[in-house]
Amino acid sequence: MKLNLPNPWSVAIIAALLGSLTGSGTALLRATTTPLRTGAFATRSAKSSGPRPVAQTSETTYNFGRVSLGGTGSHAFVVRNAGTAPLLITKGTTSCTCTVSDFEGEGEGKNSRNVSAGDEIVVRIKWTGKGEGGPFRQSASILTNDTGRPEIAFSIEGTVIPTWKAEPNGIVMSGISANTASQAEVKIYTFSDQLPRLKKCRIADDSFADRIGIEDRPLTQEELHDEPEAKGGFLLSIDISPGLPLGMIRTSVEASFSLDEEDITAVVPVEGIVSGDLMLVGRKWDRTYNALRLGTVSSQTGLNTKIFLTAKGEFRDNVRPRVVDIVPEGLNVKIDPPSQIGGGDVVRIGIEIQIPPGAPPANNLCTKTAEQGYILLETGHPSTPTLKIPVCVAIAE
Repeated sequence: MKLNLPNPWSVAIIAALLGSLTGSGTALLRATTTPLRTGAFATRSAKSSGPRPVAQTSETTYNFGRVSLGGTGSHAFVVRNAGTAPLLITKGTTSCTCTVSDFEGEGEGKNSRNVSAGDEIVVRIKWTGKGEGGPFRQSASILTNDTGRPEIAFSIEGTVIPTWKAEPNGIVMSGISANTASQAEVKIYTFSDQLPRLKKCRIADDSFADRIGIEDRPLTQEELHDEPEAKGGFLLSIDISPGLPLGMIRTSVEASFSLDEEDITAVVPVEGIVSGDLMLVGRKWDRTYNALRLGTVSSQTGLNTKIFLTAKGEFRDNVRPRVVDIVPEGLNVKIDPPSQIGGGDVVRIGIEIQIPPGAPPANNLCTKTAEQGYILLETGHPSTPTLKIPVCVAIAE
């Protein structure tokens, strides 16, 4: 009988396939039955069995109580090394008015110190009274090589007492009449045990000195009770006489006094709008700032605009404006004859403002670096004999 033997190449291929399947099955069986090994990924414990530093402190917060504005305070916090290895402390972050002064003891520099095992060190926190007064809380921190306490934050708190305080802190008078007197008051409180000695009170703008007067007197005990912590002070009465120029006024009251052998000037802003029988209106008239805002004008094209002066009251027919002065000189002003409106109760007068082509350059934009221009009129009104119209303009080539 003749046997047909398989091809040697076929046998080799089949054997290889069987071997591969067997190996894969064995590997899969081992993978599903062998527990996952995690020991290689475990981290070592941060706790060391050898010598290490331990930072301890009995307090981390201190109340300064009352601190005068601009005054300084400091407090000593004690940090103890309760460990068995040297403790290294380094200055950390601080808030804006709080600092850590130099540490006591041996160290690697002014910003760090070493504390031997069992020893302690003083960390002094300094603070300066700033701001407008009231409660405060500030902090400063140190960094350590104690893995259990790598940072220690110290906090200080208290109340800043200002040198002086104005109430209100600014005088705003929205209804000043050019024809009648007005009055306002401001209280200046002081917080020192020594009473203030007032030397002089004045209006900062000398042009208002003949129309705005100031009287003063010490604050009563009852008035001092209105401001916690106040120990002294004075009341300023501002008397405004008729005749102030129409429009916005901005000035300040300056009160000079001595306190604790220091000379102090309290400045209180004053602003308001003066109105009366005369009023200005127009497209380029800014009622918020009571100014004629022309902006920047090219000298090649020029500009032409118009505002109106209205007069009411018993002297309305007396109003006959006349130009006295103009700044800048490139402005031309023409005044129309008066006309009656509203059944004759109001007189209206047109004021034409022109910047002709070729006008000389000027900068009067009413900024800190460019003073305002103006048109000064004589009005003929007994209560407002002159009217100064602010003009904000720049003439560019």
